[in-house]
Order: sequence, then structure tokens, then C-alpha cells
Amino acid sequence: MFEIGAVVAGYVIEGHLGSGSSADVYRARRPAESVPVALKVFHNQNADDRVAWRLEREFSIAPRLRHPHIVAMYEHGELRAGGGGVKEAGPQPTRLWLSMQYVDGPESTVLIPGPDDEPDVDAIVQVSKQIASALDYAHRMDVIHRDVKPANILLSADQRSAFLTDFGIAQLLDDAKPLARNGRVRGSIAYAAPELLAAQQLLPQTDVYALACTMFEWLTGLPPYPRNTTFAIAHAHLCAEVPKLTARRHWLPTALNSVFAKALAKEPSARYSSCAEFVAIVAKILRDVAAPQRRRRRWPARSRR
Repeated sequence: MFEIGAVVAGYVIEGHLGSGSSADVYRARRPAESVPVALKVFHNQNADDRVAWRLEREFSIAPRLRHPHIVAMYEHGELRAGGGGVKEAGPQPTRLWLSMQYVDGPESTVLIPGPDDEPDVDAIVQVSKQIASALDYAHRMDVIHRDVKPANILLSADQRSAFLTDFGIAQLLDDAKPLARNGRVRGSIAYAAPELLAAQQLLPQTDVYALACTMFEWLTGLPPYPRNTTFAIAHAHLCAEVPKLTARRHWLPTALNSVFAKALAKEPSARYSSCAEFVAIVAKILRDVAAPQRRRRRWPARSRR
């Protein structure tokens, strides 16, 4: 990791925001600029690996997207061995980096209630509206996100503003290649629509499905199909009946069950035509619905992969 004050790709490191399996993320700033950025520096990787592919993919799509609730991408490049003052023994492969909009809050995983907690309905509705707007905008720009999930939604410090991030496996609407080069489905299985799992053509309704899975988890504490194995989760997306939200949170309005059943329909054509349409109906149902008394939760350790 880089120390505070180190200069990396022309940015001065101001703090460490988090670590993941593939990268460390720092708060950083250009010396002559007042606005900080989030600087993601990937772990030692060869330039032709999957990380490099995702990085180039994201920057091939990022210029299309300018929306107040989509994290802006600024620059990317390669860091020479020893860059930032860190020197290691032996030959060093290229380290990749990217800079993006700095968001001062946590991942939206903090909205997921624990077994003894209740969801913050007002925050969930507000955040869902903002992310729905971002996704519908991306769809109008012919971009499907493909990996909508709580970890890819960042929140402001007051948890009232949301920002969609990580377009590393995004797909253009006219791209008919839903599988990775190795034949594996790209995306997070817990939020993956049946057509993604079945290697069929993806549509904006693919993101509607993933957003519904995300909201399901925010409201109930678990995604729709919690199973012990990846295969079991995928099979449930393809074959299982959509579970009822009221089976997990009895105080939720029963009308939500049919709304989420439609958003999570196996056939894309049976779902809502847009994310905003779906969220608007959920917001109307939840208007004036108060959750039982819930305990205030502290943010868990932040992790931006």
C-alpha cells in the first residue's frame, strides 16, 4: 500500500479508503486541484489479464455516461514498477490505476438490515429512485450495467444520495456476447437475471431484475434466493418461485409481493419496462409505511474493490 503523501500517477495520496481482492482505493488529489478523487490502484497484474480487460471496457463506455448519480470516471493508465515510492525485489509487472469521482460515504451494503434490525424505508426509497434514474439514463445511452448490486452503489455521508459505479462488465445493447471469453457468466450470481445465466440476449430489463434483487435485499436483509452454492442460486433464478417479501418482514405491505414478482419475472418481457416505473410503484406503496423501531447501525469497514 502507498503511504500518505506518496505521489502516484501524479496524484498525492491523502488516505486509504479500502481494499479488495483486486485493488486498493485511496483518497487522492492533484497538487494544483482542490477536489479530491478516488484513486484505485490494482494489485500487481499483467497488462493482458482480466483486470486490464475490465479497465479498458469501463473506459470504452464511461465517456458515454454523464449523470449526477453515476460515478464519473476521469483517467486511467499504467504505473511503472516502484511508482509512488514502493519498491519490491525482483521483476515487477505493470500496475494499473484509474481515478474517479470521490464519494464521501459507504457502499449501500450499509442499508441491508441485519437479523435484529429493520430497514430504513425512507433512505431505501430515495436511493432507489436515484439509481433507477441512473440506470434508465444508461439504457437510453445504449448501455446495460450488468452488475447492479449493493456493493456497486455508493452513498454520500448522509446516506441520502446514491451513485452507481463499476461499469467494468457493462455491455452495449447491440452487443450479442453475454458470456465471458472463458465461457463463464460475468456478473454477481445473487443478482443475475435468468437471461444472463442462460447466455441469452441482454436487455434493459436485465438491470431491472438486478435492481429488484438489490431492493429486495435492502428491505428484507437477504437477496431473493439465498442458497449454499452458486449452482443452487443460479437454479433458483431460473426455476424457483419469487419469494414474498412479507415472509421475511411481516409488516411490509402485501402489495409489494406482486410488484417484486413482476420485476423478478423469469421472462424479460414480463417485467417493468423501466427501472423508474418499477421504483415509482414501490415508492407509492411504501409511502407513509413506518418500519418497527430499529437500532441505529454503524458503518462496517469500507471496501471498494
